[in-house]
Amino acid sequence: MSDAPIDPSLVGIWLLPGQPQTYQITETGDYLIGEPEEELRFEGGGRTMIWGARQFTRASDHGVGLIGTWLEDETGDAWDFTDDQAVTILTGDEMLISGIWALRDGGRCLWHCEKRATVSTDGAHLEFHFLGGDSTRYGYSVSGEILSLLDPESWVELTRYINSDLYQDAVAV
Repeated sequence: MSDAPIDPSLVGIWLLPGQPQTYQITETGDYLIGEPEEELRFEGGGRTMIWGARQFTRASDHGVGLIGTWLEDETGDAWDFTDDQAVTILTGDEMLISGIWALRDGGRCLWHCEKRATVSTDGAHLEFHFLGGDSTRYGYSVSGEILSLLDPESWVELTRYINSDLYQDAVAV
């Protein structure tokens, strides 16, 4: 990965039409994926958390409400939610993922966004350096509020993202 600055036209929150996730590229080259918020509830005196279709068990007696470490029952992944709205996920293969979280809908829903990679650019190519060590390279172009990822050899468009600002403006009309 180079130390070159990220192309400023890539910075922002991008959407794939028809998908509920958000894809964000920051000024520092972080690549984050935001999942849609899901219903959240606690059972068993706060020892069990049900978040969407997933169930978690509190890892210790420390923490109140969401704050603290939770073990996802199905995967064993440890999710540590802190009061500064940071989340750290330690997966079964010991991959550390960081992100942010927020309670929404009066505390009835939980939203989170995870750092999945860093990106670098050379003006024509966008390379994703994933936390697990793999990388993927695309050609890219940004025209107005549209980001196109291109096959790096044939330059055929593979995917088209729209800037979330453009989407919000279209919905408001």
